[in-house]
Amino acid sequence: MRLQSKPRHIAACTTASLALAAAILLTGCGGGGGGAPAPSNSTSQPSSSPASSSASSSSSSSSSSSSSSSSSASSEPEQTDGILWTYNKNNNGTATITGYDKTAAKTPTGEVTIPKVYKGYTITKVGSSALNGNKDITRVVIPDTVISIGSQAFYNCTNLTSVSFPSSLKNIDGSAFSKTNLDALTLPATITNVGGRAFAEIASLASVTVQGKTAFGTDVFSTCPNLTTVVFQDSIRELPAEMFLNCSKLQSIKFPGDVKTLGSSIFKKCVLLENITIPDTVTTIGSSAFSYCTSLRSIKIPDGVTEIKTATFEECSNLTNVVIPDSVKIIGERAFDHCTALTKLTLPRAVSSVGNAAFWYCRSLTQLALPENISQINNEVFQGCVSLRDVYIPKTVKQINSCAFDRCTSLSNVYFGGSEAMWNEITISTSTPSYGTYNGNKYLTNPIMNRYWNQNYTCIR
Repeated sequence: MRLQSKPRHIAACTTASLALAAAILLTGCGGGGGGAPAPSNSTSQPSSSPASSSASSSSSSSSSSSSSSSSSASSEPEQTDGILWTYNKNNNGTATITGYDKTAAKTPTGEVTIPKVYKGYTITKVGSSALNGNKDITRVVIPDTVISIGSQAFYNCTNLTSVSFPSSLKNIDGSAFSKTNLDALTLPATITNVGGRAFAEIASLASVTVQGKTAFGTDVFSTCPNLTTVVFQDSIRELPAEMFLNCSKLQSIKFPGDVKTLGSSIFKKCVLLENITIPDTVTTIGSSAFSYCTSLRSIKIPDGVTEIKTATFEECSNLTNVVIPDSVKIIGERAFDHCTALTKLTLPRAVSSVGNAAFWYCRSLTQLALPENISQINNEVFQGCVSLRDVYIPKTVKQINSCAFDRCTSLSNVYFGGSEAMWNEITISTSTPSYGTYNGNKYLTNPIMNRYWNQNYTCIR
């Protein structure tokens, strides 16, 4: 009897063991219990209750469906360095970093890497003012998912000395890196647009290399007082206004190929710029383009330029040689105002207008022939030209305006293109301003002046 009952007990235990094993295997396959759980993006802990397990499974399914329908889904691991970034979702399912939690235990300091992926979203933009005013960051690495950097994103980050731009980057908005501490800058060829003042007021910036066909906003590098060298490696049609305004140590620039336009005040107050070769492709030079370039000594204006605009060379106090092509038709107001070292200048025959105060206080100018096409000599054109001795006036001139030759104390010889009778028909203003000490045109009308009739343009060239 005992011998028969023992096998039955063994058989029962064996059957019970197999059933238990099968139950465990079935439970493991259903995801409810023992064994390693499947990986999950959720930070909540799984529940052992059936109801909780069912809810968790439903939530996981919904999340998976949402991710699969969004372009933001990424298998990239998130690397945040513990920084709690703030972000906005973009319409295309990506995201923009908008800032960071300044009260968190970890904030951006030292070298900072903008995350490629955050909260499951691919980061494609660093937003406006994202790190504005952060004084703790020293280097920034921009990932290759980012295509745009917003306005003032790194503005006034005064200890930021280095930034790594990815090949994906296309756009840098206005003032993005203004008032940082960058010492060298290379803009990749992929960048198509850089906004106004993007790199302005960077006292440490010494060199800039532009590799592509980038379009720039105004005063991009203005007031970078230690910028000495700029190199453009590709073709750009326009360099905009005030691009290098007040870059007081700029001495060398390699212009882009095919450049057509140099904007207003582009090199204004570049006081160490001594010599510059403007490309022959340039057809427009903006007003005040070289004003207050006090070291500039010589310049050749390219053939194709039609106007020397207002104050183009104002206060270029060491300028002694200017070559003006025959294509120029207009000399703007104050074009050579206070060019105190300029002794002689040849104006093209095609010039039809010389603006007010064009040669104001050119104290060393000794002679000048006005072109045959002008009909009047405007206000204060030669005012303060105390060394002007010889001037040619064409017979086409019918009017000489207020103070055109005021204080021209050395004027001795007037060469006129017509007869004495024609000279006497010219209306010569005798008016003077009510302020200051002026003597109008009395040096031109002085009866002891030497006047030569029926002369031509070449008589004093």
